Amino acid sequence: MSGRHARSRPWDDGTLDSLLVLVAESLGYSCRRGPGEIMMLEGPRRLPVNMRDVRQLARLVPRTDWPAVVSDYVTTIVTSMEEPLDLSDFDLAQHLLRTRIYPDEADNGGLAARPFAPGLIEVVVVDTPTSVRTLSKEEMNGWPVSGDALFMLGRANVRGDGPLQVDEQDLGGVRVSVLHGWTFYVATHLAWLEEYLQIGPHGALVIAPNRSLIVTYPLRLAEGHPRARYNTAVAAATELQAQAHRAYEEGPGSLSPHLYWWRTGEMTYLETRYEGDQLVLPQEFSTVLATLAAER
Repeated sequence: MSGRHARSRPWDDGTLDSLLVLVAESLGYSCRRGPGEIMMLEGPRRLPVNMRDVRQLARLVPRTDWPAVVSDYVTTIVTSMEEPLDLSDFDLAQHLLRTRIYPDEADNGGLAARPFAPGLIEVVVVDTPTSVRTLSKEEMNGWPVSGDALFMLGRANVRGDGPLQVDEQDLGGVRVSVLHGWTFYVATHLAWLEEYLQIGPHGALVIAPNRSLIVTYPLRLAEGHPRARYNTAVAAATELQAQAHRAYEEGPGSLSPHLYWWRTGEMTYLETRYEGDQLVLPQEFSTVLATLAAER
């Protein structure tokens, strides 16, 4: 695994956006710009399309295949939202519910969503054999379960699907834990990260750059000189931040390029900056690292 930050190239000349508009119009939708890289399809429903995802898919194929890629992507979204799906019987629908993590720019105001971490939201989705689609607030009206209880049900169903795979890997000379799986719900498992790893009272550094990947470095005591412990933790933060950017750009299903501090199920965004080649961490976090380095 490489932690180096690889920036995307400005290779898209607007062709993908034009193709999206053509496909959307053929399906009875118009387009308008949304926040970030979201394109909103306006028609029988309001559907967000993340152009970052489209570009990530397009990078994998020749330019001549772009029309097919865009058509398949948009048609899948529209079909999944427009196909008849009776959710009125909650006893049947509850087994299809999951919670999935999205970037907060995906919220169009009508989703059954709540904040998960800075820049991320947790959304109740319906997982059918042919598609995964978001649930609207209107669709869950009349259900006997709502609010936090509905999200807990969705999380329980994600847990019931089985655990993620956990591997130890080297990231720029630092040993990190990598959680991954062939599922859209990898990031949801951050809610119970402590069940996968031994995490002490100082928590862990975490990145969730895309829908299939979590990388974490638990902040715990280690052998060696206190200064060496501190330097190792700073090195881990540096490598994780770089890896977050790289994996966010690569996708698919980009979530966040940020570095987070996980503590007892809560995630704090660590606002970092560079002074030359040196990563500068927030003061509160640096103080915790100094305390950790001094402990014996």
